[in-house]
Amino acid sequence: MEFYSVEFAVFFIFVMLVLIALRKQKFQHIFLLAASYFFYWTTSNNFLLILLFISLITFYAGDAIYKAENNTRKKTILIIASVATLSFLGFFKYYNFGIVNLNYLLSFLNFDKGFSLISLIFPIGISFYTFSGLSYIFDIYLGKLKPEEYFYKYALFISYFPHLLAGPIVRAGQFLPQLKKQFEFTAEGLKLGITLIAWGFFKKILIADNLAPIVNATYASPQGSTSIAIITATALFAVQVYCDFSGYIDIALGCANIIGLHLPQNFNRPYLATSTTEFWRRWNITLSSFIRDYVYIPLGGNRKGNVRTYINLIASMMVTGLWHGAAWRFVLWGLYNGILLSLERLTHNRFSLGKTVDHLLETSAGHFLKILYAQILFVFGLMIFRSQNLEDNWYCFQKFIFIDFIFTRIELMAIVIIILSALTFFLLLFNKKFSDFIVRIYHIDWISTVSGLTLSHWFIYLSCIIILLFMFSPSSNPEFFYFQF
Repeated sequence: MEFYSVEFAVFFIFVMLVLIALRKQKFQHIFLLAASYFFYWTTSNNFLLILLFISLITFYAGDAIYKAENNTRKKTILIIASVATLSFLGFFKYYNFGIVNLNYLLSFLNFDKGFSLISLIFPIGISFYTFSGLSYIFDIYLGKLKPEEYFYKYALFISYFPHLLAGPIVRAGQFLPQLKKQFEFTAEGLKLGITLIAWGFFKKILIADNLAPIVNATYASPQGSTSIAIITATALFAVQVYCDFSGYIDIALGCANIIGLHLPQNFNRPYLATSTTEFWRRWNITLSSFIRDYVYIPLGGNRKGNVRTYINLIASMMVTGLWHGAAWRFVLWGLYNGILLSLERLTHNRFSLGKTVDHLLETSAGHFLKILYAQILFVFGLMIFRSQNLEDNWYCFQKFIFIDFIFTRIELMAIVIIILSALTFFLLLFNKKFSDFIVRIYHIDWISTVSGLTLSHWFIYLSCIIILLFMFSPSSNPEFFYFQF
């Protein structure tokens, strides 16, 4: 059941009406849990059992950890529960990857026989609800959280349908306290929710889905493509993946707001980040914070010297890469970002580029240059992420570094226009009135502003989105990009 399907619209309206009709909190929670299980069953059928099993493991493990008499017992329960929970994710996501690499090793050691691969269907959302469950038992172990008394409430936290398939990764401390009060259906919540949902559809269907065929055409077989083709496809992929993923999040947050439950934000204008470090504080925020709290800090964080800090950063980002998929290109992508984070930490406030350059970087124009620098590094990393294999990675890497300068006339004109536009914008930023105007635009919360419009103006916004969707929607809509993770 896709968010943009008629079936989901009917399902969501039905859920909302029943919740309004139900008076008792407990009945609301149980019904919403049943609705969430039904939603997951329509997308994943029997994989619903895995969702239920992970919920049971982490719920009872959390209670056992909390009641354990000593740290040794707490740690033992934590390890057993973590392994049991991760076993499903490991099997479905990484089994064939492990077998391929094991067979390669056996072949290298001159063993004739290898292990067979298994045809597996990946359970949608397993990475997200597994991490939500793990965060629950980790937080109880760390003394940050007390276990939930009622299983149906905890199961609702894990399976709440707006965030179930592709995040955000919700923690119990963010969600469970909201179940202590009755759901509030307000005109403001409805308006804000619909505003977010409409914006999410705009980003997903109008932008991401229209860009997907262009990106796919290049990356299906990049070898033989020109530098400009690969760079353009990668830049467009940056727009596609952001609009696809953040579009899903907007729809999820919108649905949650209407019902009266609030989910954490997962993006904060990442393409305006001025460094890789800042970028990862703005992109997929719930995953970044999960990796920070449960991988980076337990490894030692920045408490054990500079060298250990760099190792921890790289290791954490490689885990982030591996979370995205069972392929060496994802590990390489994580390694690349880990090295960037380490280099930024190493050089932060330690080197001067000269008084003139340092002063320039403190201006609005310098801020623009830093944004440009951070995004170029990110887009280069996306080339690693998007390529299908290491051979394609190597070819694209060469085309990125050693530009072949093979352009059509239209491509050359587009490059000149882009460069001149960027240069003009850069020069205009030296004008205080213009830079102040840009800063004011930057600080506007557009979603709150639109949802706060008068009803007549808000209907105009909604009508414009609907008209654009009808006019420019592609003939087919691929599933959300992050469903594969």
